[in-house]
Parts: sequence; C-alpha cells; structure tokens
Amino acid sequence: MKPPICCICHSPAGKDGGLVKFSDYTPLPPKMVGHPHGLAWCCGKHLSAAQALTHLSMADAIAKISL
Repeated sequence: MKPPICCICHSPAGKDGGLVKFSDYTPLPPKMVGHPHGLAWCCGKHLSAAQALTHLSMADAIAKISL
C-alpha cells in the first residue's frame, strides 16, 4: 500500500483525506502485497472532486482535477 500522499497535490492526505477507487481499479491477487492499480489517496482538499470522477480512470481523473 502506498503512503497516504495526495495523488493530485502530493501533500499528506491527512485526517480529512481518503482512498478513492476509480473505474480502472484492479484488486491485487490474493496474498499479493502492494498497491492496487486505480486506487489513490486524496487529501481533504481534493477528495470530493476525485469522488465525483470515479467513473473515469485514475489518470484521466487526476488530469481533469489538475487543470
């Protein structure tokens, strides 16, 4: 699992942040350790914007929010 760093602004996700599953989310196989594709940490400032774009791939959502 990646540390809780916002995928948009690269600051700590903090207590108001959280994980967001995007449309390209792929869970890890059983007993595999790592961070699943399509799952990203977002800080409190970017969490609601990211949650509104879960129908997009993670890369597309990040690009849209970063504009």
